[in-house]
Formats: sequence, C-alpha cells, structure tokens
Amino acid sequence: MDKRGIVIVVICFAVVFGWQAVVSHYWPGPPPGTERVTKGGTSTNTVARPARPPEMKAAPASAPVVVAPPTAPLAPKPPEKTVTLENKLLRAELTTYGGGIRDVLLKEWKISSTNQAPVMLNRFASEPVFALTGGSTKGTNGVASVLAWPGADSNAVYTLTESARDRVVFTSDAVVGLRIVKEFALGNDYTLTCRVRIENNGKQAVETPAFGVAVGTAGQLDELDDATYVNADYWGSGVSPTGRAQVTYTPASSMLKEDVLTTAGAQWAAVKNRYFALVLTPKDPAGGFHAQKVELPRMLTPSASTAPVGAHAWLLMGSVKVDAGASVTREFQLYAGPKEYTRLVALGNKQEEVMEFGWFGRIAEALLWSLTTLYKVIPNYGIAIIIITIVIKLLFWPIQAMSTRSMKRMQELQPLIAKLKEKYPDDPQKQQQEMMKLYKEHKVNPMGGCLPLLAQIPVFIALYNMLRTVVELRGAKFLWINDLSLPDTIFTIGGLPINPLPLVMCATTLWQQKLTPTTSADPTQQKMMMLMPLMFVFMFYSMSSGLVLYWTVQNLLSILQQWLALRDTKKPAAVPAPTRR
Repeated sequence: MDKRGIVIVVICFAVVFGWQAVVSHYWPGPPPGTERVTKGGTSTNTVARPARPPEMKAAPASAPVVVAPPTAPLAPKPPEKTVTLENKLLRAELTTYGGGIRDVLLKEWKISSTNQAPVMLNRFASEPVFALTGGSTKGTNGVASVLAWPGADSNAVYTLTESARDRVVFTSDAVVGLRIVKEFALGNDYTLTCRVRIENNGKQAVETPAFGVAVGTAGQLDELDDATYVNADYWGSGVSPTGRAQVTYTPASSMLKEDVLTTAGAQWAAVKNRYFALVLTPKDPAGGFHAQKVELPRMLTPSASTAPVGAHAWLLMGSVKVDAGASVTREFQLYAGPKEYTRLVALGNKQEEVMEFGWFGRIAEALLWSLTTLYKVIPNYGIAIIIITIVIKLLFWPIQAMSTRSMKRMQELQPLIAKLKEKYPDDPQKQQQEMMKLYKEHKVNPMGGCLPLLAQIPVFIALYNMLRTVVELRGAKFLWINDLSLPDTIFTIGGLPINPLPLVMCATTLWQQKLTPTTSADPTQQKMMMLMPLMFVFMFYSMSSGLVLYWTVQNLLSILQQWLALRDTKKPAAVPAPTRR
C-alpha cells in the first residue's frame, strides 16, 4: 500500500468512527424550573421539569371560546393515587397526577449483569407519558409565553373513574366546560393504547389550545449505561422541495445541542437509550415534534461527577374546536419495551428506524436476521458471529485474492519505480505520469491493495451499527466474555480496564502485515503501516466485544488466505524491462 493508499484507509476509518463523536455530544445545561416529585407521600430528589412546547399555529375558527389561564391561584393538590396495568411482560403504573403513565417496569429485563433490578422506563420523569400540555400567548415584543392547560396538563389532578385488569379511565374538568377523558388499555405484549377524549359540556363551541402529548423521558439505566445513546427521534412526513411527498427519520440529538422543535408532520416519536425505547404513535399524524435534553436525579448515579442525562419529547397536536354537547377523540399507541427489531417491524410505520441502522440499513437487517437465525440453530451468539464472519470472508475471498495478486505485481514494479524517481528527481508531475504509464503497461491497479478494505466498509458500518444496539447481544456470553455488547474486561489495573480481545486483534493485524507483500521501500511509510494496529486498538478498545470478535476472526481468515497465496506454486509473470525512450 503506497502513501495514497494509507491516506485513503485513514479517511475510510475516520468516516466509520468520526460520526459517532459528532452524535455523542451532550446538550448542556439543565432546563429552567424544578418540581418536587412525590411517590406514596415520600419526597424524592428534585427533578428538572422540561420547558413546555410552544403553541402551533391553527386556522382561525368562526367564533369559538378560547381557553384562557385562570386568574385565581391554584388550590393545593390532593394526594396522588396510582393504579397498575399488568401482563406477563410489563407492569405500567398510572397516576392521577397528570393522568398518565408514571413508569413502566419490564419484567424480563434487568438493568445489568451486576444490577438485577428490573428495567423501568420513564423513571424519574418530571411528567407522565400521555401528559398534556399546551397554550401560549404573545407577550411583550411579540415573544410567546408558554402557558399551562388548566385542568388538563401534568399539573392537573385527574379522577380515577374506572379501573380493571386491562383498562383504566381518568377524567378531569378543564376550564370553559371542557372535560378531558383518558382511556388506557393494555395489550398482550409491550403495547398500550390511549384515547384522549375532549368533551364539551357547555352551551357554545370551544377551541382548545394547540397541545403536546408527552412521549416520556429516556435516560441512563445506571452509571454504566452509555449516555451517548440517550436521545429522541421521530419519523416525519412532509413535502420535499420538488413537491413530492416524503418521509424522514431524524434523531433529535444530532440536530441541535439544546432543543429540537419541528412543525413538520410526525408519524411517531420516540425517546430511548441504548436498548430500550418509548415509541408513541398517533392514529392520525401529529403536527410536530418537540424534544430536549434534561437532567435526571443524581441519586441514579450518586458517584458520578455530573448528573445523568435524559431525553424528553412531545408530539404536538393542533388546536381542536369542540362544538357544544360534542366531543373529539385522539387515539395513540405506545410501545414501551426493548429495541427488538422484529417487534418494531410488526408495529408498522417504519418504527424499526428506532434501531438507527444508518446508511446501510438493509445490510444491517440482513446481518441481524442471519445472527438470530443462526442462534436458533446454535444457541451462542459468539459462535453465530464467527460463522457470519466466515461467510462474509468467503464472499470477499475473490476480491482479496485479486488484491494479493495486485500487491505482488506492485512489489515487482518497485525497482522500475525507483529508477523513474532517479530519472526525474525534480519533476514529481513527470514521475506520476511515467508511473501511470508503467501501471497501464503492466496492467497493474495501484489501488488494488485497498479494494478489499473499501469493499468491506459498507458491511463493517452495517455490522457496527447493528451490534452496538441490538438487545439480543445484551448479556450474551462467549468464552471469557461476559457480555458481547460490552468490552471484554477481565480485570482493571489502576482504573485501566484490561480487555484481551483488542490486544489479540492487534497481534493478528501485525501478523497479517508481516505476510502482506510490501509495495513501498520507503521506511517512513512502513513505520506508518506498523502504527495502524495500534490505532485500531485505540479505536476498538472500548467497543463491544462482539464487533472486536468479528474483526479478529476476519484477521485470522485473512492470514490464512495470505498464507495459502504465498504457498502458491505459480510464479508471477516476469516484469518486462522498461522500454527505452
């Protein structure tokens, strides 16, 4: 590999890993305002309350009554009441404070191998899922001031009017004769439905403010959970600049550092961490999406230097005109569970995009299907990864063989290239022209050695995106590896984790380089190539051991192929003498 090839390799890996640094930033600063959250009458740590989404513009109605904030001070809240909906997979706790789902406990999932407490979604959130918020008015200088929706939002205390094993109904009387009725029903899996019915018991039409429906809050499960995966996103619908309908998937954390607000149509919205998500889907598309980073209580990670982060989001709905004696209903479905690809696909509406498989999503989906299918036959994900690596290597074997032949030819041309450099020592352009003629004359592709790496980049990116978030690998063991989704740390020395697999990968990379024909006699370039394995160790050291296992096995198979090529009895054709000019 010549100097140009080295630059291309470095650029390729910068593309693979550089984007992760861009999306791993934090949205600094806590949101304004705090509220004391109580559970069972016991006060817990202070939780930051997210700012309310601004009002969406609605078409003017004929002559409705507009909801206005009360002028009298609010009375003290009565005690909170809770009720649960439960099936074999989850237990959802609903609260009269805001009339929504306070948290969801996942029965089959533990926080980690060292923390056997069950995973709880929307934990420490400042408001329940399905809490309503909305209404804004223009203040001085045209600045909009966000107002509450009295009797309907998360500050309201709902009345529990019906409770059954799989159904709960909350009601609350809002201002100007409106009544809010929320009907919750639990399915057989990780899904719940909610119907929000706005009833007008007055004698004249009423227009509600544009309002938001809380998707919930996602955060770190514990101090070991990677905060870079905590974010919010949505699947939007709209019109492209060419006038054609289009849908887009947008992770909120990659858009703005502090706040995300869009008034484009949203098919669904989600808040999530690495392996679990809350996905809220309205029956009719929402009019917008709002998300922001929040701080969670320090009690989650008491030893951490900074407060754990969370992502909070709302779906924005347009204002609703309700005629006298009539009602308007908005229906929603909530998925609260693991980011299992097959379950998300079954939900429809492209909710599998929550997985964030990226540019090469189709390849990632095929790899995941292969992984889970092999696991059904051989119930060990480590062995499944090895088999997939072998299959991928066999598919790329011809390309690798072509690369090896090309590098051998390049090696044979080095004496002629050296003579060209001696002949044109002060004319690099002429050197390059003569070298290109030489390559063409001997039918050698100078980039042939990089071809296998470039061809494997899409597969590697797809595998990387797949292995980093699939919940199937969470807690999967293989040999000394306790969790294929985490680094294979066996112990620590002075706070430094000792991960054997990246070191083995480095050794196999060095071994492979020793067997690979050298296409340059430049000692500087050779030293740069020797530094490549160390750079790989730096990049892979904290990655999931499943990904490092793939790359290590890939190296071993490349070594085998290179060894077979070196034992080939066929001698390459002799290089003709340079043509005299």
